[in-house]
Amino acid sequence: MKLRNHWLKRFAFTLAACSVASCGYAELVEGFTEPFRTIHVAAAETGIVSRVFVREGETVAAGQQLVMLDDEVHRMLLEIARQQMDSTGRINSTRAELELHQSRYAKLAELRQVGQAYQQEVDRARADVEVAQGRLLAIEEELALRKLEHQKIAVQLERRTVTAPVGGVVTVLTKNIGEYVSPVDPEVVTLVQLNPLRATFLMSRQQAATVRVGSPVTIAF
Repeated sequence: MKLRNHWLKRFAFTLAACSVASCGYAELVEGFTEPFRTIHVAAAETGIVSRVFVREGETVAAGQQLVMLDDEVHRMLLEIARQQMDSTGRINSTRAELELHQSRYAKLAELRQVGQAYQQEVDRARADVEVAQGRLLAIEEELALRKLEHQKIAVQLERRTVTAPVGGVVTVLTKNIGEYVSPVDPEVVTLVQLNPLRATFLMSRQQAATVRVGSPVTIAF
């Protein structure tokens, strides 16, 4: 809060006046400027702060890294999920098994048409094909879930690095290296947005009545 007050006081003293042009005359109105908004930047994940990329008073750009939480476990989980996602042994063997059953069924169906195979053999071969198809479908669905799990962990890993939502000035580092970020206390940085600035002018009711949207004003510092 100390840095935030610094910005408020500085502009309060340096802003001299504004000229309100209305009804053919100009009048001086004193005022001050303050940050457009104050943002209490919070981490989306919980954990121990492992790195701090900024200092109090530093100007940052939108998207710039501010704080990183410990991510060693998440990186390991991501690698495990990647290997599981890329595993093709089971699906390849199941596809080969399905092709074998389909080939056997096709041959028995042809033999049945010329009376050289029993219907029971054909029915069993068709059932083997259906079972193999179901097994392949189950493995494909499992792989799809593994891909989603990999994507979820990747997003969680990315969210462990807190970035600036807008450009501004860091006024308070709420958390430092080694401190815990919890669900009930997720704030890590306080950021004030100074572009644009919010200008506040102290006007009487009579003065305010002379101002219209689009009226030209001149601001002097």
